[in-house]
Amino acid sequence: MKFFLKLALTTVALQLEPAYARADLLELPQSVALFDGAMVNEDMFAAADFVGANYESNTLLGLGYQVFPYQIGAFNLGLEAGLAGRFGRNSSGEVWGGAVGRYDALGLGSVRISPSFTFGLSHVTQSQKGRERDHEQKRDGDARTLFYLAPEVSFARDTAPDTEVFWRLHHRSGAWGTLGDMHGGSNANVIGVRSRF
Repeated sequence: MKFFLKLALTTVALQLEPAYARADLLELPQSVALFDGAMVNEDMFAAADFVGANYESNTLLGLGYQVFPYQIGAFNLGLEAGLAGRFGRNSSGEVWGGAVGRYDALGLGSVRISPSFTFGLSHVTQSQKGRERDHEQKRDGDARTLFYLAPEVSFARDTAPDTEVFWRLHHRSGAWGTLGDMHGGSNANVIGVRSRF
């Protein structure tokens, strides 16, 4: 059994060798994104229905950075960091960071469609009045540091492949009490523009 485990781990490690044999960060695929959206008074799955969701009077304005040192076929694995301001019933700041996986082999006519998913940690200066603060008070929890999840779909034209428009669900959660004794956190539907270089 140990032999097969070693063999599997070695195979995975070889597959995760950087497709880009670069020592210089400037040679890695990178991107910056600017996005804006509204926070939602729903759980993560209901919030993903961005047309029918129950929106709060809280908004989110964010800036994100991604770098992708690994590639396996059309699948890219990298890191993301971001900074956001949260405004509305009160104001707060947010920083997050984590791992991001992105798939770049889907298309519809002249439009490239790239789904991605980010997982990491998010920290805010204070909880936002609305769903986040309500859950914090109900659980006697602390919503400042929670898990960060961000499913996303981006779109780019073949004629301008390095400029994307995207939708993202900006989700913070305690993962059933794992962090901050919080179950739910906050959700926001955001639309953004990304420049890849």
